[in-house]
Amino acid sequence: MLHTLDVKGGVCPYRTVKTKKKRKDLAIGDQLKVIFDYPLTAEEIPRWAEKAGHKVIEVKKTGDAEWEILLEKAVA
Repeated sequence: MLHTLDVKGGVCPYRTVKTKKKRKDLAIGDQLKVIFDYPLTAEEIPRWAEKAGHKVIEVKKTGDAEWEILLEKAVA
């Protein structure tokens, strides 16, 4: 199942904290699309996700100041 989390406009570490909290609501194999507008988040969230054992499927820039990360929950 695909879930979406929009964290545009948040300040550090809001985006990563909200992503970690949302992950708890997902089942193993579920995907989470995180939408954000802060460039460093494109590094912070994937680094956390990989360290936590989750799969980073894609990181892409979708606009002048907007990005998306697609993650898959791989561990409980």
